[in-house]
Amino acid sequence: MHADLGPRPRPVSLTDIEYAVLRHIRLHPGKSRTEIAAALGLSKSMLTKAVADFDRFKLVREERATLDGGERGQPPLRLSLNDDAFHSIGLYVRQGYYAVTRSDLSGNIRERVARQVDAVIEPILDDIARLIAGSPSPILGVGHAVPAIVGEDGTLFEVTPTQAALPLQELAETISARFRLPVYWDNGAYCVAAFEAQRPRTNHRGLFYITLDFGVGGGLFAKDAVFRGAHNQAANIGALIPETGERPSLPDLARHLGCPLDQLSDDFLARLFHDGDRRLLDWIDDRGEKLSKPLATVVQLFNPDAIVVGGFFPREILERLCARVDLGALDVPGRRPLIRPTLLVTQLLGPAGLAEAASLLPIAAELLGQHPPMANDRRPR
Repeated sequence: MHADLGPRPRPVSLTDIEYAVLRHIRLHPGKSRTEIAAALGLSKSMLTKAVADFDRFKLVREERATLDGGERGQPPLRLSLNDDAFHSIGLYVRQGYYAVTRSDLSGNIRERVARQVDAVIEPILDDIARLIAGSPSPILGVGHAVPAIVGEDGTLFEVTPTQAALPLQELAETISARFRLPVYWDNGAYCVAAFEAQRPRTNHRGLFYITLDFGVGGGLFAKDAVFRGAHNQAANIGALIPETGERPSLPDLARHLGCPLDQLSDDFLARLFHDGDRRLLDWIDDRGEKLSKPLATVVQLFNPDAIVVGGFFPREILERLCARVDLGALDVPGRRPLIRPTLLVTQLLGPAGLAEAASLLPIAAELLGQHPPMANDRRPR
C-alpha cells in the first residue's frame, strides 16, 4: 500500500500574461521579443518581466538569429521553449489494452509503452514508474484520455458502454497517491482536439475533431481552449448520428461484417481494405456519405478552419471515408456558402495516439493557463 501524501506543490507559478506569452512561444517558436510583444499587444517591459520569470524555471531559450546577406546590425534574439524543462505522462486505457507515453513540452514523444493485458492497474503503475525514472526532466503530471464525459469537478459520467468496467477512478487515485503527481483527465476527443489545435507552428482559429471508435464523439477547440459548453458536454456530434442508426463506429462495422467486435484489429481491417473487400468498401462509402450532414452542420454552427478525423480505424479507411464526405451538404442555392474547412485525418490514431494527446493535459494545466478537469479535484473553488 502507498500512503496518500496529498497533492504536490505546483512546480511553476505564472500570471495570466505569462501564460499567454508561453502559449505564443510554444505555438510560434523562433519569434523575436519584438514580434511576440506586437502579436500580444504587450509593452517591452511586460515581456521582459515575463521572460525573466521563465528564466527562473528554465522554460525558454534565446538564440541569436543569423543575418541574411547584406543585413547589418545586431541580429535579434529568438525565443523557443526549452522542451526538457519539464516532461509529462500521457495515458489511455481500454479493455485488454493500454498505452503510456512520456512527452516533452512541445508534445514530442520521448518514450512510449503499449501492452495487451487483462490486469490493468499494476502493469500501468510499473510502466509509469519506469517512464518517470528514465526521464531527464521533472514530471509535471499525468494526463489520462478517458472514454467518458468528464464533469467540471472531475467526475466521470456516460462512460462508453463497452468500457464501463474499467477501474478508471481507482487507477487515477492510485497514480496520484503513489507518484504524488496531479492527474488530469478529459474526454478522449477533447484531448485530441486540444493537441491538434496547439501543435507548434500551427495557427488554427477554430478546430473540430471527430473520433470514430467504439462510438462517435467530437471536440471543439477555439480561442486558446476546449469549448466545453454550459455543462462540459459540447461538440457531442455523435448525437447527430443516432446510436440505433447506421454510424461509422467499430460496433456498427462488426454488425455489418457479421463478426465479433474484438476481431476488428487494425491488421484485420487493413487486410480487408487492401484485399478490396466489397462489404467493407460499401460500408465506408455509405458511412462517409452519412457523415456529410453532421459535419456540414459543424461548418454552419462553428465555422472551423479545420475538421480532423481520427479514432480506431486504419488511416487508409479514414481517408477513403473523408473522401465521401460533402461539407457543402447544407449549402443553399443562391446563398454564398461558408468558407469550408480543410478535412484531414489526424496522426494520433488508436490508443497510442490518445495517450500522446493526453500528455498535453498537465502542460496545459500547469504552463498554458488552461483548465482541464483534475481527477480527485482538490483545487479551491
